[in-house]
Amino acid sequence: MTTHLCIHGEVFTKTQKIVGWIVSRTGWPIVSDRDLIEAAGQRFNVKADRLERFMKSPDGMLNRLTHGTERAMAYINSVLVEKLGEGTTVFHGSRGLPTTRQLPQVLNVLVTAEPRFRVQRALDATTANERQARTIIDRRDRREFQWCRHVFGGDPFDANAYDLVVPSDRLDTETAGRLILEQLMQTEMAARDNESDLLNDLKLASKIQVLLSEGGYPVSVTAQKGHIRLTVDRPVLLLDRLNKKLERRILQIEGVQQVETRAGRYFFQADIYRRCRFELPSEALFRSFTRCRRRLHDQAAANFPVLTQRQEQGNRIQAVQQL
Repeated sequence: MTTHLCIHGEVFTKTQKIVGWIVSRTGWPIVSDRDLIEAAGQRFNVKADRLERFMKSPDGMLNRLTHGTERAMAYINSVLVEKLGEGTTVFHGSRGLPTTRQLPQVLNVLVTAEPRFRVQRALDATTANERQARTIIDRRDRREFQWCRHVFGGDPFDANAYDLVVPSDRLDTETAGRLILEQLMQTEMAARDNESDLLNDLKLASKIQVLLSEGGYPVSVTAQKGHIRLTVDRPVLLLDRLNKKLERRILQIEGVQQVETRAGRYFFQADIYRRCRFELPSEALFRSFTRCRRRLHDQAAANFPVLTQRQEQGNRIQAVQQL
């Protein structure tokens, strides 16, 4: 079974260098988020900039009217699933995370670092001062928070979405790359024979998702050996009529044997009183997201104290030799 890498890194954490080192040693192709967006735009005859605009603001007012983010995600997911059926690929980005986390033959990696390390790298890579560097990092982190909030919904963000967390401020590029490849080898050794069935189920689900998203239906799709489960995530009128309508459309697709529809977490029907969704303010959720990322970093960094000391000693010896 072919295994794949999905590497996502916070801004200014040496992610690009780690990906470059892995590709230089393996020769595997790189597929970035932009590559997925452009391929989806070409296949479904949509401008790539339009798809990217919907992905950057998943909870915007325009998306509530046009459902553009759901349609863009369905297009990108369709392209991603096909690439998963090819040879080993390094996916660099976070757009494919909702799909790749469902497959055991995909190793999802998060590259992270302490805030001070990221600020220092921003100062070295740009002409910005420290205040401007912190603003850039904060803006990118908030954009990532909006995407994770839209993808994971009520789940605790991405705490369990990654198979490996790499603290790039504790490891050099080569050590981080070797660690990822070793973990990928273990993933390949633990692969099962029935994982091709999981990929076929994802292909069927992505095909149905594209069909429903183009029709403007607020439904998420899962498939298992021809059994299709539809989850209605938003309030709709006449749920029974919607069920029959969707069932007639989906049963015409090859490979579909049975269709089941159920109400999702945020579904409700109109009553005599107004329904409300009580949520924490966005700023409080963002602070929780930041604490979650830092906790993931601290847990991963705790595994490399000896390695860090050896690296520091090696750097000191190298500096003395150069003098």
